[in-house]
Amino acid sequence: MITPDVYLEIVRQRMVADGCTVSEEYVCSKATLVGYRAQTRALTRMYVFTVCAAVDRVEKAGLSDFVNAAVNLGLNRKGQWRGMQSGVIVLPVLVTTAIEESAIALTQKVHRLHSAGFAALAQPAVVDMFTGTVWTFRGTRVWGYAHNSLIKQKFSKYLPEPFEKSCIL
Repeated sequence: MITPDVYLEIVRQRMVADGCTVSEEYVCSKATLVGYRAQTRALTRMYVFTVCAAVDRVEKAGLSDFVNAAVNLGLNRKGQWRGMQSGVIVLPVLVTTAIEESAIALTQKVHRLHSAGFAALAQPAVVDMFTGTVWTFRGTRVWGYAHNSLIKQKFSKYLPEPFEKSCIL
């Protein structure tokens, strides 16, 4: 089994290979890897932020707090002019060796941003290093349907299953 820090280095390499600008920042007082890339999809300029951190344990409340902080980071950076032809997608990712069932349940549904969600989407994921599973919603969104494939594409590019041969250095 690889460590969460090694996994994050693999994620960093994959984001750089995809053309992301990558930085290290603090989100929710956690050292966090932030990847940013803008691209056009469905005639809309989308600003995609992938925000990843390693933690000892993921609980529902901690995951919610991290998702909210990651969304605020994306909206503060590129969200002031979002609308019909621009938007923000935030992919908050926690990498851990222990996860509560309630946190897994939270990742299995479409994440709603409510009033802050105008022209913004977020989809959290948790990478469980113990079981070798990436937990995230893999269905089809109704609201934001045009960007389903972009979200799935980014997760498949950046987050390998921890036990895949391509994940082992």
